[in-house]
Amino acid sequence: MKKNHLPFLSDPIDSSKFRLTIFKNINNEIVDGLLISNTNWFPIISNIPRILVGELKNNLLKNNIQFFRKYQPKLPKSIKSEWEKQINSINNLDKFLAHQKKTGESFAWEWRNIYRENNFEKNNFLHFTGPFITEKTLKHKMVIDIGCGSGRFTKWGTKLGAKVVFGTDLGESVEVAYQMTKKFDNVCIVQADIYNMPFNNIFDIAYSIGVLHHLPQPQKGFLKLPKVLKKTGKMLIWVYNRRNNNRAIYFYEPVRAILKYLPKPMLLKLCYLPAFGVHLFNYLTTWLNFIEQYEMAKKVPFSYYANFPFNMKLNDAFDVLATPKSNYYYVEEIEKWFKSAKLKDIKSFEHPEAGITCVGETK
Repeated sequence: MKKNHLPFLSDPIDSSKFRLTIFKNINNEIVDGLLISNTNWFPIISNIPRILVGELKNNLLKNNIQFFRKYQPKLPKSIKSEWEKQINSINNLDKFLAHQKKTGESFAWEWRNIYRENNFEKNNFLHFTGPFITEKTLKHKMVIDIGCGSGRFTKWGTKLGAKVVFGTDLGESVEVAYQMTKKFDNVCIVQADIYNMPFNNIFDIAYSIGVLHHLPQPQKGFLKLPKVLKKTGKMLIWVYNRRNNNRAIYFYEPVRAILKYLPKPMLLKLCYLPAFGVHLFNYLTTWLNFIEQYEMAKKVPFSYYANFPFNMKLNDAFDVLATPKSNYYYVEEIEKWFKSAKLKDIKSFEHPEAGITCVGETK
């Protein structure tokens, strides 16, 4: 993170601002350090603020033993004691560290093999956020991408002219998001929990694309988000549509319930089958468009993917089958979320490929 990103962050528990302790700094980039509030503290590890609470924080401390060992002499006594307590609670530390190394290697392998940057990401971003966000909407705005994953939509926030962009995610994908966006001085990636966001009244625009429907309590997660907005901010989400989506509900979901337990390398190989099937349908769509049978082309399954590269189809197949949980909604349900959050000027759009984009404003 950059030092000038510090004022935007707040303690998710007591809302106080942070004091910064820097352990390692390279070219104005804070690599390692601490964020200390009135009542809590959180580490900055490998350029990323890790602002997690409760058991999530405990697991974070256990999973970063090397950071603790490296900076132990510099840690305040109370922080050192809390970190040691979590490390000492690990049964069979050597086995834990070996498993951690294997998990890290598996994760790095996954993202090297699945994600590929491509020229269609801009259109993809504007599709998910459309028709409510255009190329001009984000210019000079404070923006946050909630549940940023690999950071591909965080990146497009800044490339479309946003003043500052934050990307947040709970999992290890923040490592990939940081690598994707580190060349942009106005981007900050934060490891944070949707239920405990470390921001208060900061952003002009918040978007969460394809995230909330994977939460154990999606509506509860959504209701935690408007607090990040300014008094005149805009909240936009994209979630799975239940209407006209029998293929996902009655086919994808039963298959996913079985395959999600497979090792990721094996699951990725299996995902080539549905991705290749989509690719074949897309050839038919392209041919129908070529012979000017446009209406018929629109009716071909998966026509939405016709202009996307194969790797994006593979990525989406993996996302559908690897995620632990998916929920599907009617647009009327999502609009009720926005009303419950006291958002105004609520608008929604049902996409042909079974997604819902909904937007509302704080006024």
